[in-house]
Amino acid sequence: MWKRIDQFLKRQALNIDREQELYMNRRGFIGASLAFLGICFVGSFPFVARATRNGRHEPAAPALRIAGLDELGIGESKPFLYPHDNEPALLIRLSEKEYRSYHIKCTHLGCPVYWDQASGKMTCPCHNGFFNVEDGSVLAGPPQRPLPAVRLDFRKDGIYAVGMKPIEGHEGV
Repeated sequence: MWKRIDQFLKRQALNIDREQELYMNRRGFIGASLAFLGICFVGSFPFVARATRNGRHEPAAPALRIAGLDELGIGESKPFLYPHDNEPALLIRLSEKEYRSYHIKCTHLGCPVYWDQASGKMTCPCHNGFFNVEDGSVLAGPPQRPLPAVRLDFRKDGIYAVGMKPIEGHEGV
């Protein structure tokens, strides 16, 4: 019975000779390897196209009024959402004319970061991460990347968030 099944399969499988089916010389191996590499190369085109398209055509974030020019006292902060409703950010007034603004999701696990005026640092309470208020860089703790900074614009009627500053080495973040 098995012999009849084997003969049937041989006839159905494009007349492949089962005795020679595992034999492959160097020329056949190189040809099959090049064909496989070619398929992988052509198959990567959609991924490469998507990666390059997303980086170039990123829509600009709209300007958002955060606060009035004299609304915050020195050392105070104000939370806001930018550029989307699920992206919390914080505006901090450091001196008379100096302001900083960052996304407040910790770059370690996304816990909310807060401004600790007494220490002069931005603090993540989940894992004791500390960020520099001047540039958002990591001072201590498990975070490996700095906080994303919000670009500010000062106008007659207030302070506006107008975009995100790219983090050097992490442009997609």
